[in-house]
Amino acid sequence: MDLVAVLLSRHYGVTFEELRAEVPGYFEGAPESVRRAFERDKDELRALGVAIETVGSLGDADTRYRLRPGDFYLPYLMLAGERGLTVPKRLDAEGYRALAEREFSRDELGLLADGARRAADCGDPILASDAQHALAKLFLDVGTDALQATPGVAVAAPRAAADPAHLRLLGDALSRRKQVTFTYHGIERDEAERRTVLPYGLSYTGGHWYLHAHDPVRGAIRRFRLNRIRELEINTQAPRTKDYEIPPDFSLAAAAEPVPAWALGDDPPVSVRVRFANDNGITRTARALGHADADAPHAVTFDVRRREVFLRWVLGMAGDAVPVAPPDVVREWETLVQRTLAVHMTPEAP
Repeated sequence: MDLVAVLLSRHYGVTFEELRAEVPGYFEGAPESVRRAFERDKDELRALGVAIETVGSLGDADTRYRLRPGDFYLPYLMLAGERGLTVPKRLDAEGYRALAEREFSRDELGLLADGARRAADCGDPILASDAQHALAKLFLDVGTDALQATPGVAVAAPRAAADPAHLRLLGDALSRRKQVTFTYHGIERDEAERRTVLPYGLSYTGGHWYLHAHDPVRGAIRRFRLNRIRELEINTQAPRTKDYEIPPDFSLAAAAEPVPAWALGDDPPVSVRVRFANDNGITRTARALGHADADAPHAVTFDVRRREVFLRWVLGMAGDAVPVAPPDVVREWETLVQRTLAVHMTPEAP
């Protein structure tokens, strides 16, 4: 702890000789013995999540060791409520050191451990490392027993995993704001196409990784499932210059909201009106995905890009929902119903 205190007190870092003069445990002893003790202490602190940096070449007399307060102290906690985030008020210029006590119940600590475990299960090595370091900081205060994840709870593995190399490349492109080009297999046309886009963010939704990016050709933000991306390349021109800026009104949280399969694709949406016959859990969930009609309380309008997928979804409600407009979609619905009946109906016995 003496070593941590000295490192935190020096903004630009401290050399080994300065540490010998300021850390009580390093006052006495041969330089090599003290050096070995310092290396052991440093490695142990790093293993606990204390991000000690080495500035310069190892072994040089002017090599400095630095611990940034922002990498050591937990950030201010914000409370999320119905009216948004409540930002705590800074008490004085001491920053994090001005924080009073914060009390957690055992259940809350368990939720923190579960959250860290799930973050690690998402497959992003940087996110997993950050989650582990965050827990390591809490271990110092509450102990490992109180921060155990719930047994048997885990993130379900994606049905078709994203290529880890693509995640790393896209993370690099996002941080440097570089344009990317890849071959993408679109489900709406069942064909591969070369796409050049400006990455805005990555999300993990419904068991899959998605890239949210602006497509200049289509003039809109599109989402791309990573396991359908091939031959990914980052723009190598002007590597130290940004290719674009992410608009301030872009919200990754909003863009990452799950979208029904029938609403995906580049085709213009068609407004399909559906009449619901019953009110149950399935129909209430379905109705929430469309737009209610004030003049027809039992009807809901949906913006549909992939008709076949949408009609099969409606068919799964077993008669509790029926498309009523437009006429061409109604005809497609009736044809689908007849095909389905022909497959499943058996001839009557003589």
